[in-house]
Amino acid sequence: MRATRLWTLALWVLAGGVAGYLLAELAYADLPALPRYAPATLVLLGVLELAMARVIRDRVRGQARRGARALHPLQVARAVALAKASSPAGSLLLGLYTGLLLWLVPSTADQARSDAYVCVGSAAAALLLVVAALLLERACRTPPDVRDRDSGGRGLGSRA
Repeated sequence: MRATRLWTLALWVLAGGVAGYLLAELAYADLPALPRYAPATLVLLGVLELAMARVIRDRVRGQARRGARALHPLQVARAVALAKASSPAGSLLLGLYTGLLLWLVPSTADQARSDAYVCVGSAAAALLLVVAALLLERACRTPPDVRDRDSGGRGLGSRA
């Protein structure tokens, strides 16, 4: 599996930004007000992924506290799958909320100002999710010294 590339995430942000701006341009008057608690789910998911990244990183590198159970390879694979799904989703939401915010900034209506605050919080929470997902993905990598030891000192890319 390949590591997530930043330019791919940048394309997701750009696509979300265009979609958010166009959605606001075409249908903002018909949309309900954004709920103030909208960023909460993204923050919770981001914090969960940060915690998972720390635990997995410590256990993969052998730095876990005494008596900690070893990770099953499927647990790590599931964590990678979560990270690989969260980074583009967070990038898309970051772009969506940023595009909506760019449309809302010139408006002077009270509802638009309230929605703008929610957009700022949601964009920050989406950025947290993207960073947490990238850290979780990185934490799931096997350190180079473990790979060398498991393959007899030759490294993964070398042939016998």
